[in-house]
Order: sequence, then structure tokens, then C-alpha cells
Amino acid sequence: MDLAESLWSEILGPDADTGTGFLENGGDSFRAVLLTTRLYELTGREVEYLDVLEADGAAAIARLLTTDTPGS
Repeated sequence: MDLAESLWSEILGPDADTGTGFLENGGDSFRAVLLTTRLYELTGREVEYLDVLEADGAAAIARLLTTDTPGS
């Protein structure tokens, strides 16, 4: 399990489907902020919480971590 999948399950619960959207898994703005905070703590990468809310699965989060962003 990669980091994005691990955090997806940590924040959304062990029954969360990594191939289903964040909101469809019961995510909300509070959980999105929790996820962005954990991502920053573990990787130093800043991810916008709105991007998390729009994520269609854990793979989308992994892509956000590998995408070059201005200032990173």
C-alpha cells in the first residue's frame, strides 16, 4: 500500500474504497484538511484541500504529490 492509499484509509476509515472519490467515501472539508496536513507532515508537499475534495480516488492524491507545483 502506498502513502496515498495508506492516508486515504487512515482519514476515511479502513472500509474506504481507494478507487472511489473522496466525497463518495464520506469525506468532508474537515477530513480533507486532515489529509492535507498529514501529507505535508510526511512529505513536505502542500496539497490544496479543494483538490482533495475533488479527488476521484487515492491515485489522484498520489498524482498531486508527484506533480510539480510553483514554489515546490
